[in-house]
Amino acid sequence: MKTIFLIPLAALCLIIGAYPLAYLVTDGKFGLLQLKSEAVVSDEWWRLAFYSHIITGGVALSVGWSQFVNSWRQHHPEIHRRVGKVYVFMVCVSGVAAICLAPRSTTGWIAGSGFGSLGIFWLYVTLQAYISIRQGKRQEHKRMMVYSYSACCSAVTLRLWLPFLLSVLRLDFAVAYPIVAWLSWVPNLLVAHAINSRPVKKPPMFSQVPQYQSSTETEGQS
Repeated sequence: MKTIFLIPLAALCLIIGAYPLAYLVTDGKFGLLQLKSEAVVSDEWWRLAFYSHIITGGVALSVGWSQFVNSWRQHHPEIHRRVGKVYVFMVCVSGVAAICLAPRSTTGWIAGSGFGSLGIFWLYVTLQAYISIRQGKRQEHKRMMVYSYSACCSAVTLRLWLPFLLSVLRLDFAVAYPIVAWLSWVPNLLVAHAINSRPVKKPPMFSQVPQYQSSTETEGQS
C-alpha cells in the first residue's frame, strides 16, 4: 500500500480499535449502551455477544492493516502468517457475535439487517481468504483479504458517516442509524472491488530479456 494512504488508515484503525476500551472503563454507561433498554443491557447473553463483538473486532481492526504492508510481508513471512491467524480468529468471534446482536439492533430491523448482512459477508470472505491460502491460491487470498478488511473498516467509516448524517445533514438518530448500518460498509466494498479489479502486474517475459550469443556462435559467424 502507498504510504500516503497507509499512515492515515493505520492511525484511524488503531484509534477506533482501542475505542472498545471506553466501554470497559465506564462500566457500560457509554455510547450505544445508553440507548438500549434496561432489559437488553441486563441480558447476560446479549452483553456477552456485545463485548465479544467490540473487543475482538477492535483487535482485528488494529492488526489487520499490517497485513497489507508489502515489505513486512516479504521480509517477515512468519509474523505475517501468525498475525493473519490472529486476525481470522478475531473476525470469526466478532462476526458471529455481530450476527447474534443484529436482531436486537438499535432503531429496528433495517439497521439489524444491515449489520447482520455485514457480519455474514465479513465471515464469508475472511474464511474464503483463509481457505484459499491453505490451498496455495495466493491471488485469491489477497482478493478476499481486501474484501475482508474493507468490511472490518466499517467500524471506522461508521464513525465518520454518523456524525456527518447527524450534524451536517441534521437527520434524527432514528433515521441516520439505519442508513449508516448500510452506508458504513457497502461503499467500502465498492472501493475493495475497484482495488481487486486492477490488472495484476506480470513479471517480464523471457523474450524481453536481451539475448546474447555464445562465443562459439560468434566465432562461427565470423
